[in-house]
Amino acid sequence: MNFKYLTGFLVANLYRLLRVFPNSDPLMGFILPAAKNLKWWKAPLFAFASMFVFDIFTSGIGLWTWVTASTYALIALGFHFYLKEKKSTFKLFISSGVFGVLIFDLITGPIMSSFLFKQTFLIAILGQIPFTVMHLISVVFGIVIISPFYDASLMKEVSQMVSSVKNTYKNLRLQL
Repeated sequence: MNFKYLTGFLVANLYRLLRVFPNSDPLMGFILPAAKNLKWWKAPLFAFASMFVFDIFTSGIGLWTWVTASTYALIALGFHFYLKEKKSTFKLFISSGVFGVLIFDLITGPIMSSFLFKQTFLIAILGQIPFTVMHLISVVFGIVIISPFYDASLMKEVSQMVSSVKNTYKNLRLQL
């Protein structure tokens, strides 16, 4: 990984430590551009290490750590092969991030809760809904705010949007 991903790793985990709101997760904003633009192993390493190191400092290492870190790493690996030949767009990254979160939360929520805590699957999935909604919101914000700094095509898309807003503002001002 290069320095910018190391910085992202530190910032993402510091942000997660601050617990801005429950399940506030910026990781996908780093994982998607890494999966798309870097070697096949770098996004899974980023995902696994982020989850693992966070647990070292917050709750200790246990079965939950291994499952969450491995699940995120496998999702990141899948994204590498899915995104590799596609053009980077916000639509692609956000839809991928939403899909990844739904898979991650299904595995680490209802499936693991049913297994570890002997909850019924229905109760576990109902309890997971608010958690997943918060996770989806934070992932979308993470992708919109973070990913452009790691993917040149997204930064270009941001620049075009900003130019469009500026031109619209100028035109409105001239009409008034």
